[in-house]
Amino acid sequence: MIIKKVYKLIRIVAAVMLLVGLFPQLLPGQANVSASSWDLVTEKIMAKDTANKTLELEIQGVLPLHEDYEVTQIIDGKKVEKSLKDVRVGAENVTVRVNHKGEIHKIFIEGPTPVENMRVGIMTTGFASMDHDKIEMSSPTGLTILDKRANASFEIGANEKIIFTAVSNVVTVKNQDGAEVYSTSNRLYVSTEEGSKIKVDNITRAAGVPSYRGIFEITAAAGKLKLINDVDFEEYLYQVVPSEMPASFGLSALKAQAVAARTYALGDYLGDRFAKDGYFVLDSVMSQVYNNTAENALTTQAVQETKGVIMYSKDGSLVDARYYSTSGGFGASKHQVWADGDGSFPGQAVPYLLAQSHTFDPNDSSKMLTIDTSDEQQILDFYKTLSYRGYDDTSAYFRWKVSFTKEELANTINSNIKGRYAADPNFILTKNESGEFVSQPIPAEGIGEFLNMYVIKRGDGGNIMELVIEGTTGTYKIVKEYNIRFTIRPQAAFTGGNTVLLHRATGGSSDYSASPLKDYSILPSAFFSFEIDGENGVTFFGGGNGHGVGMSQYGASQLGLSGWAFNDILTHYYPNMTLTDVSVIGN
Repeated sequence: MIIKKVYKLIRIVAAVMLLVGLFPQLLPGQANVSASSWDLVTEKIMAKDTANKTLELEIQGVLPLHEDYEVTQIIDGKKVEKSLKDVRVGAENVTVRVNHKGEIHKIFIEGPTPVENMRVGIMTTGFASMDHDKIEMSSPTGLTILDKRANASFEIGANEKIIFTAVSNVVTVKNQDGAEVYSTSNRLYVSTEEGSKIKVDNITRAAGVPSYRGIFEITAAAGKLKLINDVDFEEYLYQVVPSEMPASFGLSALKAQAVAARTYALGDYLGDRFAKDGYFVLDSVMSQVYNNTAENALTTQAVQETKGVIMYSKDGSLVDARYYSTSGGFGASKHQVWADGDGSFPGQAVPYLLAQSHTFDPNDSSKMLTIDTSDEQQILDFYKTLSYRGYDDTSAYFRWKVSFTKEELANTINSNIKGRYAADPNFILTKNESGEFVSQPIPAEGIGEFLNMYVIKRGDGGNIMELVIEGTTGTYKIVKEYNIRFTIRPQAAFTGGNTVLLHRATGGSSDYSASPLKDYSILPSAFFSFEIDGENGVTFFGGGNGHGVGMSQYGASQLGLSGWAFNDILTHYYPNMTLTDVSVIGN
């Protein structure tokens, strides 16, 4: 009788264990425990390495995924099969089941994952690197330093500076007098009172020493520190919008910018660009510039009055909300600027990122100008004409020109073409003996002497897609606008000559009367043509500043100041999209 009761008890226990394993949401509570035999662990997801199949949990650290791991999401009481893509960095609604080998065997996502915060990788001065040698912080209301793993914390007084350094994977904390306060290999959290900000004293931005909302996470690896700012999503935009668009552009344009920036940030979040590093976006142009320019009342108003508004494509996907500084009269199609993920170029057309005319027809200002962008003479005439008016004509980049001697042009090409080949070898091509353009290493001397140059292909908006350069060492094809702009760089450091002047003009001008720029870093855009003079060299005539895809910021400003509402501006620059609410993200 006793034996039967024991067997019955074993069967009950086994059944309960099976139910708990399959349906962890049945547990009355969730506990963070050490990962040993088939433990259920609910912790914040700090990083996700899809290539190496690991998840980093806040307390448990990095755990490998079992080769047959499964992901399940519980939505409205129903179990839905998901993938690792659906496990979000920063999520706190995730429970993992860990087997006896310390591997994650099952991942359960409880309900939708809300998008509440942005995790921003903060770079060093000049946006040079994510690797910090040291970090200095202070706050007018004091700081709290927390080590969650060790359950330890300490306070720093108002306006007192705290200094973090690293040796190997250990973070050392010192006060402003140099005395050591704490040392750990754990992640440290730095916070201040709500409504106050944390100053990072050893970083310089355009507006000076930056102060940040939210909290910071500091970790060490290989003797360097990594700094992540975890901040409310809308407050993140408070410090993006003024860094991407000046308040003088007007409220309507700023609202359009806020919606574009919010949508773009969500694209990075959903795309897992930096998931293995534990953040969603960088604070540089690699994502969107963040906290480079101080907040102001009008940009904050623009964010607040568009709270939660994002753009969705008609196919139900998030809009790829590209934007740029200035159109020279035409916008570009995305697929004719960037390659697709599989490397194909041109890529697949995107219905809301297509080339458009932004230039008024001089014979009828109620119409937009059209030209044949495959006709090189029409393109040259268009960019040599300064009198055109358009959405962007108040920008000094509406028209520009820059001249090189043949030797200077050869020098800048030779200084840069090998670097572009190393970075993008499938799109820096050399003509072989059979007359085919193939990917092969560039000679040590580059193209040698410059002989000739001509356009092979342009996009629908006139942007150059393929440029052929003939030199004494061979014939080379430069494909894609970024490679073209970074091969012909108008800087004396590359040309080997005198200061290179980039002459500029606003629309409706009779001459290049705007202030010229000295030794500009790259060609402002790929919307240009050129004239080759056998004796004097080459002059480039172009328009616009940036890649030309999506919303022109100068154009948005002029449209807004002329009475357009922000939604009309967005509909113009991103046709075939709808405005919706951020709440659609998370399932």
